[in-house]
Amino acid sequence: MTRIMKIGGKMKRVYYCLVLIICFLILSGLFYGCGGSGPGSPGSQGTEDTGVKLDATIIPSYNGADTYSVDVIQQVCQVGPPPVFEFFADHDATVTISASLLNPNTTFTPGNLYIEKYTVEFRRSTDSIGAPPIEKIIDGTVGMPVVIIPPSGTGISTFTTTAVLVDLTRKFKYRDDINSGAFTSNILNNYTAIYTFKGKNDFGDEFTFQAETGFQIGSFDNCGG
Repeated sequence: MTRIMKIGGKMKRVYYCLVLIICFLILSGLFYGCGGSGPGSPGSQGTEDTGVKLDATIIPSYNGADTYSVDVIQQVCQVGPPPVFEFFADHDATVTISASLLNPNTTFTPGNLYIEKYTVEFRRSTDSIGAPPIEKIIDGTVGMPVVIIPPSGTGISTFTTTAVLVDLTRKFKYRDDINSGAFTSNILNNYTAIYTFKGKNDFGDEFTFQAETGFQIGSFDNCGG
């Protein structure tokens, strides 16, 4: 009888240890999930050093209007003479950046943030896997630098600037790739542009944050009326 009681106590201790191990593993996973890139939007790094959270939205724009349709072929609108061609230039994007304090109750005044450049990575959508790849923009400086002045308390500061989405060089390359016959898709395809903005604050702390937008590329009529 005494032996049975000892075995039961031992089993209880083993069960207790297993429960502790499982709890430890769960907590470790939670802490690990809170690490990585730090606070802020997905892909952000260093924002915990600046004390400011940055988020952004990207709206593609062309010739003064918001549009997700990127035109790669310049059409003749009127034969003339002289001929009149449709507007043809870089396709830009309007970037709206919002800034808020990571700790609204802080007594420390964060320094201004200076966004100095950005990169743009292009990913083909699942319905456009056979489309040509678009070369990454390495050092975008259009619309830069942007000075972000942190708000106070629970306030949010908003700033708007311009960035390149698809420039003329990439438009011509895309058109030539389609015409080459090396790719299985037609001219009309869908992509996602992923922006990574980079900068420093007044104290030299570096930071990055990301935003993205989808767009369609092909031949579109921009002659109007």
